[in-house]
Amino acid sequence: MKFYGWLLLSAYLVVFGCAVPEIDEVMLATQLQDAQQGINKASEVEAESLVPEEYGRAVKLLSFARNSQEKGDIPQSAEFAYQAELVAQIAIAKARQHHARQQVVAIREQIYQQIIKAQGHEREIARIRQVITEKQLARALSSNDAGQQVREQLSTEIANLKVSLRQAELSLPLVNLESLISVAVYLYPAIEATADYERSQAATASIVNLIEREDFDEAEDAIVGAETTVKRLYELAVQRQKQESAAKTKAQISIARAEVIIERAQYLNAVQHAPVPFQEASTQLQRAKERLTAGRYEQAYQFAEQAQQVADETIDIVEVIEFQERAQKELDRLITKAQRSVNTLQEKLAEQAETQVPQLEKRLYELANSAYAAAKAALTAKEYQTAITAAAEGSDYLERAISNTQQLTSIKSDLVEAAAQIPKVSMVMEQQDSVLVRINGDVFASGSTHLQESFFSTFSQLSEILQRGTFRDYPVRIESHTSSLGNASVNRKLSMARADAVKNYLVDRGSVDVRRLIAAGLGETQPIATDGANKAEQNLRIDIIITTN
Repeated sequence: MKFYGWLLLSAYLVVFGCAVPEIDEVMLATQLQDAQQGINKASEVEAESLVPEEYGRAVKLLSFARNSQEKGDIPQSAEFAYQAELVAQIAIAKARQHHARQQVVAIREQIYQQIIKAQGHEREIARIRQVITEKQLARALSSNDAGQQVREQLSTEIANLKVSLRQAELSLPLVNLESLISVAVYLYPAIEATADYERSQAATASIVNLIEREDFDEAEDAIVGAETTVKRLYELAVQRQKQESAAKTKAQISIARAEVIIERAQYLNAVQHAPVPFQEASTQLQRAKERLTAGRYEQAYQFAEQAQQVADETIDIVEVIEFQERAQKELDRLITKAQRSVNTLQEKLAEQAETQVPQLEKRLYELANSAYAAAKAALTAKEYQTAITAAAEGSDYLERAISNTQQLTSIKSDLVEAAAQIPKVSMVMEQQDSVLVRINGDVFASGSTHLQESFFSTFSQLSEILQRGTFRDYPVRIESHTSSLGNASVNRKLSMARADAVKNYLVDRGSVDVRRLIAAGLGETQPIATDGANKAEQNLRIDIIITTN
């Protein structure tokens, strides 16, 4: 039945497109607690020593349950815990049965000892009386003054005492037989309704009559025969008592199993999902308990078995319903999470659209947009977990882009601040992906390609900044510009030579890695001033462009 329940559940989950949900943690914790309590109760009734096999199995099953819980296998853990509780209940029932047997044996031994002791006292008293009377008779016979009447009286007393002693001697095995009959009745009260009990009673009554008639020889023979009859009665009582005890234990175990299964059904909301079969199982269990109390063990077992069967069928029903509800809840949760993830990513992308992020971290920003598109498509296709994963990837790309942009912006600010301290720098400007350091003035003598000594400190300090840990990996472009005076071709060659001169200075004296540097002579092709009295001085410049992206 459980196989078909799981099959139906799997088919349902495939249709809805989500994974099998985990068993509720609260339910598992309750099942583990019930199993532990069952083992504790078994320990209290000494099941560990009396029924070590069942007790040890229950402990191992609980250990398996806890190990499965630690590994995250919640369904397997719940099943182990459920089995541990069942086995613990079996251990409890068997241990209690063992205690009951021990108690019966102890009571029987006490009865025997008391009877034997009492009969021994009676026989000893009879012997003492006989000895006293014999001594009195002896004194009377030896006395010359004693009369014939006294002697005859003592002789009569001695004869009577001999009879009493003989009766006492025969009464002891008789009492033993009667005690054994009483023990048999105590062990199995229903033995009184058997023919063996009637024969035993008749045998002991016959022995009593023979003793009272002083037919001692016949009484001895009757005792021998009665011993066989009474022993057979006792063995029958022991056998019936064992059978009854076994039937009682069997019923108790079946009831304990039914209780555990019904409790499990209750945990699965059987009252709500399958009220009719759940009520039937509970009713059958109650009948089983009533029959157990009344001593009708076979009927108790049958009702308990019926309760188990109905409860198992109830669980098959409610497991599917319960897991369907959980599957739907899980599906709803996935849908909500997927929608929230996609919407959140969309909002984040919109927030960054007008910032520097799309320009400074174009690749990451594009990857975030691509992930958003994939997440949105997956959401439309009802592939909710895929949508969640894609949205998470997009958020990661975007966060990295934002973090890199913030770091880059901070570094550019630091670079601008440091470059502004260089002497004879006319302008420091932060651009989209670079920082421009402009140097105007007579860096070179007219028509010369040699740096003026007065600008050595300018380029030395620039070299020092380029070598700092934060900026040491940034590429540097050296652009040399001239005014429009003179021949354009000459100006272009002159500007190229001057750019190389700056590059060589940074490499040779500033120890800047040559692979970072690019020299460009642009001549008069990119003027920054087209009119004004000092336009030639403005256009005559060295631009150091430090790429920060």
